[in-house]
Amino acid sequence: MTLDLALVEALVTVIDAGGFRAAARRLGISQPLVSQRVRKLEERCGAVLVRRTRNRCETTAAGALLLPQARRVLEAARRLELALAPRRLTVGAASNPGIYLLPPLIEPSVELRLGSNPETLARLEAGDVDLAVTEWWDGRAGYTAVAWREERMIGIVPPDHRFAGRKSMPLAEFLTEPLIGGEPGTGTGRLLAQALGGRTATPLVVRQMGSTEGVKRAVAAGLGVSIVLACAVRDEVAAGTLVPVAFADARLARQMHAVVPSDLPASAPAHRFLARLLAG
Repeated sequence: MTLDLALVEALVTVIDAGGFRAAARRLGISQPLVSQRVRKLEERCGAVLVRRTRNRCETTAAGALLLPQARRVLEAARRLELALAPRRLTVGAASNPGIYLLPPLIEPSVELRLGSNPETLARLEAGDVDLAVTEWWDGRAGYTAVAWREERMIGIVPPDHRFAGRKSMPLAEFLTEPLIGGEPGTGTGRLLAQALGGRTATPLVVRQMGSTEGVKRAVAAGLGVSIVLACAVRDEVAAGTLVPVAFADARLARQMHAVVPSDLPASAPAHRFLARLLAG
């Protein structure tokens, strides 16, 4: 026979509150219903569990044996309810999409965790995030990757650079300048190699700044040129602190992916967030 936790809760509350009337107030039910639940539990146990005195209710010997177990059962049920309750959605994102693309889509109830592309996928595999947004996808088993959006990449130079007056130019010529690199693991090197098709040597990265923000500052300071997501430099281009350069012979773009575990239930919050990404 299945144990009704409401009966157990009535017993514990009567003892903690000191009486049936006080227990009814705590539980938000009528006093006769509290009495009925305690009687049902006593019938189930085959023993009287509560003794009524002048000032309060106390456990009988049988009730005293049962009470600690009853408390543990209620605590276990409470913990199970917390575990089953929908938890806060956590989205992991590589730095570039996380900083420049996702903020307008992140609601207060969603936690956003930034990291490199490899770190973000590692967090997804460890279960630390529910959905990952990355700048590339390696096809690892057990996950579904959806192409979210394609973002154009452009060259950037400081305003006084010799390329600043050219609206477009060959990619190979641009890469003769000292190149500032950003966050490792973004796949920019592979993208450039594909665009160049082996026509020239691997571009020389003279500085690795570790982030797009660092790259922008280094280029503005005249330390070199770089190739970044166009969305990452909108403010600087508008302010005139950086000048964009397009490439006449190459279309550079990076595909953003949203990744979830393949066995994720359809009702999971990550699927709702994914639908919102695709709709936006």
